Amino acid sequence: MNIALFTDTYDEVNGVANTFRHLTDYCQAKKRRLDIYAYTDKDDHIETRGSVRILRYKPRLPVDIYFDMIFDLKVARFRLFRDFQKTAYDLVHLATPGSIGLTGLLAARHANCPIIGSYHTALPDYVRTRVEKLVQKFKLPTSRSPQRTENLTWDYLEWFYNHPALVLAPSQSVKKQLTQRLKTPVDIFSRGIDTDTFHPRRRQHHDNHVVVLYVGRVSLEKNLAVLVDIFRDKQDAQLVIVGDGPYLPEMKQLLPHADFRGFLKGDDLSTAYASADIFVFPSTADTFGNVVLEAMASKIPVIVTDKMGPKEIVNHDHTGFVTHSPADFAQKLDLLIHNPARRQQMGQNARQYALNRSWNAVFDTLFQQYQAVAQTA
Repeated sequence: MNIALFTDTYDEVNGVANTFRHLTDYCQAKKRRLDIYAYTDKDDHIETRGSVRILRYKPRLPVDIYFDMIFDLKVARFRLFRDFQKTAYDLVHLATPGSIGLTGLLAARHANCPIIGSYHTALPDYVRTRVEKLVQKFKLPTSRSPQRTENLTWDYLEWFYNHPALVLAPSQSVKKQLTQRLKTPVDIFSRGIDTDTFHPRRRQHHDNHVVVLYVGRVSLEKNLAVLVDIFRDKQDAQLVIVGDGPYLPEMKQLLPHADFRGFLKGDDLSTAYASADIFVFPSTADTFGNVVLEAMASKIPVIVTDKMGPKEIVNHDHTGFVTHSPADFAQKLDLLIHNPARRQQMGQNARQYALNRSWNAVFDTLFQQYQAVAQTA
């Protein structure tokens, strides 16, 4: 099969980009044909990695829409269309609904090529959160602007995702949400974990204080206000924040005693995970939560909320806790801080769970889905 995948994020540091970089490795190893259409900050060029080509295009009219994400107002890229037409694709995978995704939609429809879409980011929730923050920051009159903006975002997403023959969701929670809104069938495209990269052997022992770790984008929609409230006066644990984002300067002011490590990757990131005692992820808008699985592979217990995808990774009271409120989140954190034996047992359980979540199994299933859609088109 010849597959074309269009993604607005590939080199960035986020779960979506990470997933498709792993897909690149998988296709190289399996010698599966895959062309990835993505952005670059350099001139247009094509990178070849075995059976995989990464066709990169520099945005012509970029608009910053969020931190490290852009939207290219020049959606109709004629060079991209010409490159696309040189290959007879069996299937087009629209990985994201941004400007590259829109370009892929136009190209696929023009070529009458079967389409699969995937939904990774809870954009309506993110948009609403940012509009609410702007209303508060500039002391604008209370209105329905956040809700209207969220509704408009959903209108666009429904239009976009009703074009594919199948839409893939990362979790059952998201699948249920999309099924209620889309006419298109929805299936699961889960996530895996490299249990050798994220491994407890990388642990660096520290003093007797308990290390509580958060890894991810430092932004309002991650519900980090919960951590601010908990750790503002907390003295029985050290909070470590790994990541960058628009909320970072404010969070540093609010939590001067927290340890902000910034963006980490490679061995530094793996060591940060393994050296922690507890992982916290208060987000209520993540569709999966790759960082939760990375923490579990590192043999540490995790605390998440009961919203969206992360709750499906965590076996409550076995590999960590699924909490129903900020107060419950704080209570479960205190329980683990003061019970090292329970932390140890939950960490072992978490590591065992992660060992059964291989990327190969995830992508084997994905290619079965590709094949099914291509054959029925």
